[in-house]
Amino acid sequence: MLWSDALETGIPKIDLQHKELFRQIDILMDRNNVDRIPGTLQCVGTYVIRHFSDEQVMHAASKYPNAEAHKKMHADFITKFKAMKKQYDEAGDKLEVILNINKMAIGWLKEHIMVQDKDFAKYYKNKTQA
Repeated sequence: MLWSDALETGIPKIDLQHKELFRQIDILMDRNNVDRIPGTLQCVGTYVIRHFSDEQVMHAASKYPNAEAHKKMHADFITKFKAMKKQYDEAGDKLEVILNINKMAIGWLKEHIMVQDKDFAKYYKNKTQA
């Protein structure tokens, strides 16, 4: 899944992190990187937690009114991702699990960025430019 400018929030730190998440997830789908999949899954899981934490710090600092709901969405994604990583670790057919992880992660991230993160970005930019 390639990054699209339509996914930009206008908050440079967040956009850079989103781009890195997409880059890491793309590695999972590259057949030349089969040996790197376990490490990449670990890296994605760790990076997602860091990214969500950074967003949540910005939510708190700006007193974002939807911060708790946004935080819950982050927690739900982490739970789903960890469950899928566990499936990968235990699977016989790892390709099917990787396809499912990719589909879930990219679908969730795109939807989350386009709706929740853009809502926050609008609020954040109005708050910090006021």
